[in-house]
Amino acid sequence: MSRSSVRPRRLSRPQVLIPSVVALSAVLGIAGATVSAAVEAMSVREELVSVLPELDAIRAGVDGVGTDAIDPAAVERAGDAVERALASTRRPDWWLAERVPVAGANFEAVRTAVEAAHVVVDEVVEPVLALSLDGLAVDGRLDTGRVGRLARTSARALERLEEQVARLDRLDRSALLPQVASALGGLDGPLREAASLAERLAPVLRALPGFLGEEGPRDVVVLFQNSAESRALGGIAGASVLVHVEEGVLSVTRTLGGADFVSHADPVVPLPADADALYRTEGYAAAGTSIHEVTARPDFPYGAQVASRLWQESQGVTPDLVLAVDPVALSHLLRATGPVVLADGTEVSSDTVVDELLNGVYRDHPGLSDEANRAQDATFTAVVQALTSQLQAGSLVVPRAIGGWVQAVDERRLLAWSPDRVEERALELAGVGGALPERSSRSVPFGLYLADAVGSKLEYYLRQQVRVRAGSCDVDGTRTVTVASELSNTIDTEPELDSEAFDYIAGFHEREGLPRGWMRLRVMAYAPDGADIRSVRVDGAEVPYTAGSDDGRPVAYLVVTIAPGATVTLDVDADVSGSAIDAVRFAGTPGVRPVEVDNVVEPC
Repeated sequence: MSRSSVRPRRLSRPQVLIPSVVALSAVLGIAGATVSAAVEAMSVREELVSVLPELDAIRAGVDGVGTDAIDPAAVERAGDAVERALASTRRPDWWLAERVPVAGANFEAVRTAVEAAHVVVDEVVEPVLALSLDGLAVDGRLDTGRVGRLARTSARALERLEEQVARLDRLDRSALLPQVASALGGLDGPLREAASLAERLAPVLRALPGFLGEEGPRDVVVLFQNSAESRALGGIAGASVLVHVEEGVLSVTRTLGGADFVSHADPVVPLPADADALYRTEGYAAAGTSIHEVTARPDFPYGAQVASRLWQESQGVTPDLVLAVDPVALSHLLRATGPVVLADGTEVSSDTVVDELLNGVYRDHPGLSDEANRAQDATFTAVVQALTSQLQAGSLVVPRAIGGWVQAVDERRLLAWSPDRVEERALELAGVGGALPERSSRSVPFGLYLADAVGSKLEYYLRQQVRVRAGSCDVDGTRTVTVASELSNTIDTEPELDSEAFDYIAGFHEREGLPRGWMRLRVMAYAPDGADIRSVRVDGAEVPYTAGSDDGRPVAYLVVTIAPGATVTLDVDADVSGSAIDAVRFAGTPGVRPVEVDNVVEPC
């Protein structure tokens, strides 16, 4: 696939010729001396433009069936075009042309873009695609040494990619000709998209050998988030497994359900005082008091520490890593491993796992008994066991795994925490830390988090649309932000809602005084620190709410009820001060179905 190892010789910068060239330009004039460079620049621009479709083809291949989907000819064409362009930018007349006032900025920009493209092809695409993935697993044992070398090589390549994007960012484009600006603009898109991927993957690749036990045995707790019963971070955490990693062997050594842990009256890990008061609001289960509530507060480092403490208490195990995943994240991973077969012979694939784990299992094991609950948990843990075996066998299509990872991270369906500070920092940089979001100098975070109040699995039928808007910027730096959410209950599409098969799905509706199939959701609206929540409206009418805060962030807490087939609109208005707000970052509870977010916030 790769081109010949014989490369065109790199031309050194013409240091010896500089005095004579400068003297010549003084006599003949710089315009005449740069005519050939200007002609050559048009050819270089054409070479650069010709690379763009090849980079798109390579990028499309990464999202395809596997490395075979990446067209080797596209890689070779891209490399050849970049080599020709690079050679032109190393010529003495080009060096001189860069030093011409005003016009020189165009030559410098083109050279920088060509050098960036060269690094991408020569030091990122070709080396990474040349990595051999064969033999990573032998006799059910991962070669952790090879995995570590591959991971570190890939991480270095991705970091080089980030460096090149940073170089392009530093260019002053205000004086560029339209043709040059257009060529750079075409290169920006693919490079920035790839750099965004690199930013998330490189830290975790560097930490991967440690996660896989390169320096000693590891105990990893995997929490299964059931997003059919909402909690702030995604879903209630009931089933969990312990994966022991040692000398390349991944073993599921324990599988537990919610009943295997003790519930507490007070949080087992102290909360900030204001958050403690907020989460003791009447009718709301206190965060951090049980395994079911480790995801109740939208701060995974806190929830993971609670889970770690509960595992210590129940099993005498102190986890080295705590992960949380939901079935949708598992479906993304199953695209890379292919279907898995459970111990009972059931086959689960990326197309079926969500429906099976979040709906079908409750029809197979109906009723509100402990026996049904344990049978359901056993199905969840069986999927994790089967996936672990598949991964240990090396049955993984890497490009699909990368795509699945990115999608799960983007949707906040994959969370991780480590008690080790260095590892935890890598997880934060990789975007899986799941901490309460912080405001930055130019953007602020808003969150709308949900929790089921019926003990049901009705959120399988929840659809959510969010709109984020901001008013004009006042002279004092204050701006009003409105977060509006439409919450729809679609269980009316089920003709057998009143049958026994839906007993567990409908939950304890009678306890709540609700007809069967009605949703009741606890809502936590988080505004950034320094903001003032002005009002909350339900279906256009202002409603009372409990005002509180979480570690200084204002929070509005209320309960909404949604009939089958109905839609409830929730609007939260907040004044944000302290700086001009150019962007609002929305974070919410990842649902079974993707949350549609329409974010239209113009810069001040």
